[in-house]
Amino acid sequence: MTSHFFLHCKVAWKIWVDIQLWLEVNMVTPSNLLTHWRCWDGLGQNTKELKRGFRIIWHASIWAIWKTRNNIIFNNAGIEVQEVVEEIKMLSWKWNLSRLKIQVCLFYEWCWDPKWCMGVLRH
Repeated sequence: MTSHFFLHCKVAWKIWVDIQLWLEVNMVTPSNLLTHWRCWDGLGQNTKELKRGFRIIWHASIWAIWKTRNNIIFNNAGIEVQEVVEEIKMLSWKWNLSRLKIQVCLFYEWCWDPKWCMGVLRH
């Protein structure tokens, strides 16, 4: 049931696809949440900052999907996948700024290239 809500329902799957496009990564969605975490954790192998940043983005995604699911169930709300993706970008940007102590990165820069903001492409 958990895997369905967070990974395999149509809305969650589309959110993950959009997040992967944003991050320019590609992975097959595994059958369960723990394996998804392990795969996701392996995407940021380039640097410690990237690994930690990807972890924060994963947690922000799970949190946003959870809140969206609850809003649909308890408030009979509709869903716009792009709004959830934008919420994930905003939340992960704020969390990365405060937790990773990355160089100041404006929100539009984060949306454009979060890897750059995490220092991966800087010299």
